[in-house]
Amino acid sequence: MRTESRQDPRFKILGRALCNEISALPGSLIDISARGCQIFYSVPVTIHLEDDYTILIQVADSSTGDLTLICHPAWASEDSGQTTIGMTILRSPDSERLAAFVQSLKDKNDGENDSQSQIVDSQCHFI
Repeated sequence: MRTESRQDPRFKILGRALCNEISALPGSLIDISARGCQIFYSVPVTIHLEDDYTILIQVADSSTGDLTLICHPAWASEDSGQTTIGMTILRSPDSERLAAFVQSLKDKNDGENDSQSQIVDSQCHFI
C-alpha cells in the first residue's frame, strides 16, 4: 500500500457535499482532513478553479451535524462522465467544528490502529 506524505492525515468517511453552484445533485464526500476534502460527482460538473464555493458537508454517523465550509478547488478530474474535485478548505463559519470533528476522527483512528496492531502482531497456535 502506498503512503502519501501530507501535512494533515486524510480520513475516508461517508458523507454528502451540497453546493448548488457546482451541481443541483449532491456529491459524495470521499475523504476529509483539517485543510481539505475530496468530492465525487457521478455526473460531469463545471468547476471554476479561480472561484470559492460554500459547501454544506453532511457526514453520516456524526454527532457534529452539518458543516458549512468555504472551499477553493485545488484540482478537478473528469473521467467517463464522472467528476472528482480536490478542495482546499478556507477559514469558514464551521472551522472550529471541523477541527474538532477531524480530531475525533484522528482519535478514533489511533485507537483502531492500536487494536489492529495487536491483531497483526499476535500469532496463531494450532493445538
